[in-house]
Amino acid sequence: METETEKQEFGKFQWFFFVIFIPMIFTLTLVGVILSVAGFDVLGKAKSTLKEIPVVEKLFKEEEETAATSQVLKEEAQKEEIKKLEETVEEQSVMITALEKDLTNKEKEVQTLTQEISSLEKQLEEIKNTETETNNQKKDISSLYDNMSSKKAAEIIPNLSQEDALLILTSLDDKQVADILAKMTVEDAVKYTGLLSSNEE
Repeated sequence: METETEKQEFGKFQWFFFVIFIPMIFTLTLVGVILSVAGFDVLGKAKSTLKEIPVVEKLFKEEEETAATSQVLKEEAQKEEIKKLEETVEEQSVMITALEKDLTNKEKEVQTLTQEISSLEKQLEEIKNTETETNNQKKDISSLYDNMSSKKAAEIIPNLSQEDALLILTSLDDKQVADILAKMTVEDAVKYTGLLSSNEE
């Protein structure tokens, strides 16, 4: 059973809690909300007031020191991160420079190859033109000697240069060549027969 003294202490505590403590907390909260809405910095003012109390002042100092240490650690971490990023940027810059150099070399190679291709195309065009001209000459000569008698051709051909004579003889068909050689002197016939056989080889 509870003694009379315990009942009295419990009653006093209850009375203090319900009559003084709870209404005081409620009033302070209400006043704080009203002042905040009115534009006053209630928390800042309360903080500065609490800092002036000796025991609480130590707690704030410890909190500020912890915040300062945390800030220093953050700054060091940021510096380290910045250093790593700068190194990465430098490496990438070196790689970009190397790639640009390589690209320039490749472009020069492509330009050189393009010029070579252009030169070869010109040469090929010239060869085609030369072949066309030669074929046209052969056709002209062939048609000229086609209409000429083999006896007349046998008289003219030995008086031409070897190249021209060969050009004429190679442009004619085998029957015409045989007729012309038959009408030539033996020496000329042997000479041109030899030239024709070596040209075919």
